[in-house]
Amino acid sequence: MKCSGRALAIVIAASATIAAAQSPNNAAPPAGQPQPSITVTFWNIQWFPGRRPNASAAEEKRQVREVHRDIAQFSSDVVAMEEVRDWHNAELAVQPLRGFKVDVCSNFPPREGQHEAQQVAIASRLQPISAWAELWKSGDPITPPRGFAFAAYDVAPGKVLLVYALHLKSNRGEIHENMRLREESLRQLTSHISAMTAAYGKMGQIACVVGGDFNTAPDDRRFAGEKTVPTLTNAGFSWAWQNVPAASRITLPPDQRFPPACFDHIFFRGATLVRAWVSETAPQSSDHRPVNATLSFAVSSR
Repeated sequence: MKCSGRALAIVIAASATIAAAQSPNNAAPPAGQPQPSITVTFWNIQWFPGRRPNASAAEEKRQVREVHRDIAQFSSDVVAMEEVRDWHNAELAVQPLRGFKVDVCSNFPPREGQHEAQQVAIASRLQPISAWAELWKSGDPITPPRGFAFAAYDVAPGKVLLVYALHLKSNRGEIHENMRLREESLRQLTSHISAMTAAYGKMGQIACVVGGDFNTAPDDRRFAGEKTVPTLTNAGFSWAWQNVPAASRITLPPDQRFPPACFDHIFFRGATLVRAWVSETAPQSSDHRPVNATLSFAVSSR
């Protein structure tokens, strides 16, 4: 689903009316009560189901079984997924999580020469105000692959959380071209975030979280000079892995071809980080490990 211009304004205006009716009030919580918090998880689940294109039925069943065993341990409120095949399989992935449903799943076309596509999805136990996915726009002279999934949630009286799920360009191919493609994605993303912050800001204070598989890291020497992450931090976002030792945030364990890496990230703005961690999951579930963050929100009357 794509929303733009007048259609988007109508969606947000209608959502604001509904949210106001559902929220008991816009007052801050009584003194002494804990601030509201949300736990978000982002997980690249490697061509779910099957772990590869054109997987056999046996391979699909094997990965579904392993993912269900791992995901059942999550205590998340929002789970975003990368490399899920479609909406139906996004629903299948979160099946063990009570009260969860898929709020949005992309429908990106396959890359040239491929028959299957990797989608991004956001699922939650919350009621979204609105949610959709968008392709990256044609750039000049480059167009990044895929796009993003987006959802907005009313997480507390007078507090709106914007969630973005990403799967940026891989490192297959020429490294500098891949870096430019990721940078273009983030240029477009920060523009979208600015527009949504202005639009949803009419409903209350805005917090925003951006997460997923970035295929880069700010402290990885292979990507020295890349502006993907600085584009977010320059826009006021904080990195959930700041001051976390590298060994404690490995999200892509080593294999025969590549060293260990921290390619999966969470960035946040307008919230306080309570805790960030990498979940230990079975290698049969995915080559990536899930990343998690618990965020708290200061709520004040407007």
